[in-house]
Amino acid sequence: MTDPCYSKMKRHKREYDWLFAVADANHGIPNKCACGQSIVVETGEQGRRYYVCKVFEDDGSHFRICCLQALEDEVNVLKKDVCDEVEARLKLQLKIQQMSKEIEELKKLVKGFS
Repeated sequence: MTDPCYSKMKRHKREYDWLFAVADANHGIPNKCACGQSIVVETGEQGRRYYVCKVFEDDGSHFRICCLQALEDEVNVLKKDVCDEVEARLKLQLKIQQMSKEIEELKKLVKGFS
């Protein structure tokens, strides 16, 4: 049997982790609602499309996100990821060039000893 304080602490951690996931879920295309239900695509009165919780109630605990905003967030995240990859690739190419120069210098030193 576990200590009641420990189980209480674990329960609070799960709740905190869930709240963090819910707050983070408002960016990009949602997979599930905060309540755990699936997301469907609905069309509003003005013809706009929304990602909406299957059991949507306007009480603040369910998602209703504009598709355009969700796609824009998703594209921005992808752009940032691509920029990070390009930057990492450039750093690696520079490092490879430096290592190639060092290898050539070491080869010259080894030939000098032979």
